Amino acid sequence: MNKETVLLIEKIFSVKEFKKKHLLMHEGKNHNCLYFIVKGVARAYYLKDGTEVTVYFSMENEMLGSLSNFNELPSKETVELLEDSTLVVINLAELKKYLYVDNEITNFANKTFEDYAIFLEDRLFFFQMHTAMERYRLLIENTPELFQRVSLTHIASYIGISRETLSRLRGKRN
Repeated sequence: MNKETVLLIEKIFSVKEFKKKHLLMHEGKNHNCLYFIVKGVARAYYLKDGTEVTVYFSMENEMLGSLSNFNELPSKETVELLEDSTLVVINLAELKKYLYVDNEITNFANKTFEDYAIFLEDRLFFFQMHTAMERYRLLIENTPELFQRVSLTHIASYIGISRETLSRLRGKRN
């Protein structure tokens, strides 16, 4: 990276530590940051008829945030840290200032949006193409560590079933 880009990055990025249960974002509110998880795990959820519906989990080396916030719109979900976490905080207002000024910053943003689009597409197919048992099996195969770090209630919500149904699926699998 050139010297100017490094100076810009120092304005845009910071590293912060947060405690377990900290809410990074609140459903219905504007937020001015995206996050990159260095250490920890988070979940995004929204409320439906008073029940929390988990939308996704993010762990180390993954981005966390909402594209709505990039467009200065309220977040559609709440984001909660499930462990003490270290995050790179990306200030969206500062990022937008330099988005078209520095090619390396533009490339970073483009890559981030590209990765997010792929994440959304994968999530869509995860739900549309698989039964609850298949979703459970894929989750165990692809992210087994999630079961050590996240409550079964949150996992059940994520795959779109009740906690009781998840218990039955776990029993059938063993």
